[in-house]
Amino acid sequence: MLADTLIIGIANILSTMTILSCLFLKVPQILYIREKQSAEGIYVQAMIMEITGFSIMTLYNYTNGYNLMTYLEYPIILLQVYVLTYYVLLYKGVLCQPTVSIFTIAYWAAVSGFVSEILSKDILSYLVPFCTPLSGFAKVTYIYGIIRAGNADAVSLTTWIISVATNLARVFTVYVDSADAKLMANFCISTMLSAGVLITALFYQHYGASATDIYSRRKCSQRRRSHND
Repeated sequence: MLADTLIIGIANILSTMTILSCLFLKVPQILYIREKQSAEGIYVQAMIMEITGFSIMTLYNYTNGYNLMTYLEYPIILLQVYVLTYYVLLYKGVLCQPTVSIFTIAYWAAVSGFVSEILSKDILSYLVPFCTPLSGFAKVTYIYGIIRAGNADAVSLTTWIISVATNLARVFTVYVDSADAKLMANFCISTMLSAGVLITALFYQHYGASATDIYSRRKCSQRRRSHND
C-alpha cells in the first residue's frame, strides 16, 4: 500500500513538472513573430499537423476519462499553437480567406462532436496511432536538416533535453494511471526521436565544424588532383 502511494505520488510530481515545462513552449516563437510581424519560414501545413496531433491526443484522453494530470500539457500546448497559427495566417495574409473559415468551422464541429459524444470515441482510437508519424516526420526532418546543413548552431539543446525528459516522464505516468498501450508506445517513440535530434545536435555543435572542414579539404584535394591529371 505504501509503495503504491509512493509510486502515485512520484507520477503526480512528474506530471506537474511536465505540465510546467510546457507552459511556455511556444511563447518565444509567438513573441518573435509579433515583433517581426513576419511568418517567413513557417509553414501553415506544419501548424495544421500540430493542431491535428494535439487535438486528437487531447480528445482521446478526455473521452476515455483519463486523469487530467496525465495529459494536461496537450491542451496547454494546443492553446499556444492556436495563437501561433493565428499570427502565422495573419502575417501571411491568408487569415480572411474562405478556406481558412471553412477549415475552422469543420475543425470545431469535429471537436464538439467528440466532446458531446455525437461522434464515437472509437474513431479517436484509430486516429491516435497517426499522431506518432505526424510528430515523427517533423523530428526526422529536423535531424535531416542538421546533417544536410552540417551544423546545429540554431538548435536549442535545452528544448530537446526537455522534450526527451517530458516524453520519458509521460511513459511512467501513463503506465501508473492507465497503462494504455497506444499512449505508451506514442511516448516511447517520441522519446527516441527526440533523443535522436538531441544527439545529432550535440554532435554537430561539438564536431560539426571540424567534420565540415575535413570534408572541404578532401574535396579541394580531389579537385587539385583532378586538375593535375
